[in-house]
Amino acid sequence: MSRSVREEETTVARRRRWGRRAAVVGAVLVVAGVVTGAVIASRIEWSDNAAELDAALIEAEPIQLSSIPAADGLPERGVFAQVTSTGHLCVSDAPLRSPRMGGGGCNPADDPLGGGSISASLAYDGGPAIQAVTDARLIGLASGDVATVRVLMSDGTSRAIKLKRARVGSDEYQAFGYRFRKSDLRKGIGPAAVVAFDEDGAEIGRQPTGIGS
Repeated sequence: MSRSVREEETTVARRRRWGRRAAVVGAVLVVAGVVTGAVIASRIEWSDNAAELDAALIEAEPIQLSSIPAADGLPERGVFAQVTSTGHLCVSDAPLRSPRMGGGGCNPADDPLGGGSISASLAYDGGPAIQAVTDARLIGLASGDVATVRVLMSDGTSRAIKLKRARVGSDEYQAFGYRFRKSDLRKGIGPAAVVAFDEDGAEIGRQPTGIGS
């Protein structure tokens, strides 16, 4: 399944820490930094050689696919992709000027959506209670047949996620980045699942977030 780290830190499955410098991580769902929080993702296949992936991430050039707008006094962040020499496509959420200092995840480059229509990572600072989360962000990729993506919240409402066409090498995806409202978090309203719909409004993909359900 996955391993995660910090700027942000703790995954639903395995856990791994790295040094104080957030170089980028080595996990298939990963990347990290130095702020307490967590990264949660699904459909991630763990690498047999984490050290090799760590090294490959340091060498791979980050490409910005989308952005997370500034809001609630928090700065804009970028959604970045890295294609590694180990054959992984890694997507991370990081400061615009420091694309290697963030959190996110990796999947095999020949199947970056893990066999589905959507692959997402949720990162948050603070917690573990939703009311104590100070910043929560969702990033990911969707396939071309996805028309809309919505986040289902723990109170039964949903939030629309903006998709942006993105190219990584010769492949095209739809990238997204979303920051949850502080007003929701203070009320204890958190994300329960990320859902993808086709142009007819039919659900074609769903990924639980692991915290708001």
